[in-house]
Amino acid sequence: MKSSTRKLSSLLIASALFSGLSSQAMAGDVPPPQLNKLIEQGAVEVIESFKHDSFTGWLVKNGGEHHLYWATPDNYVVAGPLIDQKGINITSKFLEAKKPVPNYDNTFAEFEKEATYVSTHPNGDANGVMYVFAEPFCGWCSKVYRELQPAIEAGLEVRWVPVSFLSAQSPDVIEYFLSAEDPLAAMEAHEKIRAQRGQVITLPATAATQEKINKNSEFMKRFDIAGTPGIVYKINGKVMVGGYRPPAEMTALIQAIQNK
Repeated sequence: MKSSTRKLSSLLIASALFSGLSSQAMAGDVPPPQLNKLIEQGAVEVIESFKHDSFTGWLVKNGGEHHLYWATPDNYVVAGPLIDQKGINITSKFLEAKKPVPNYDNTFAEFEKEATYVSTHPNGDANGVMYVFAEPFCGWCSKVYRELQPAIEAGLEVRWVPVSFLSAQSPDVIEYFLSAEDPLAAMEAHEKIRAQRGQVITLPATAATQEKINKNSEFMKRFDIAGTPGIVYKINGKVMVGGYRPPAEMTALIQAIQNK
């Protein structure tokens, strides 16, 4: 979901952080020497440091994005997922909780009224709602589609928001979805064909459908979502935005959305 430039920037930061921490780096809120050097160079900005068990977390901002690094008592830095005993990605959990979140309330109000989506529960008999921006030829979208099925069967409403950018056929596939008598069934058929590596079903996209796709893409940008799947949801009335999560993390998120 990130550009190669952003990935390279993150890797450079991670490399600098990994290159030998001193014991002084573990003390209080003093940044590790390598991180402090990046701060002085203006490459990163430290937003917050905090403790979690034996780790010191460093929330930093780089290139408009937030990253979270963990310093350990024995002079190591984790520059990636930190997984706890239950399989939960603590890095993602704390990053989501601590990074500044833009106020998407106004955008979300327009989004609910104007976006085009395919609902798993069109009759409204659901417990919790999750919006997922999805591209017809996105492999990660297909993965999250499969992994969400148990939650959908258990009552979660997923509103699939189609966008187009991976294939010239994407608008025509979306036309097939939206013009079908049962759009959800059409989407399910598409996913089955994709899983079997078959020839997808298309219909020539109309101007009206292209306009809907463009509107969905506009909302995707306004939510600061750079790729698919992009997830939009509410927890305790607060609009949140995220991306793909492994099953254990997704289960925890769904429980939070449903206030369980």
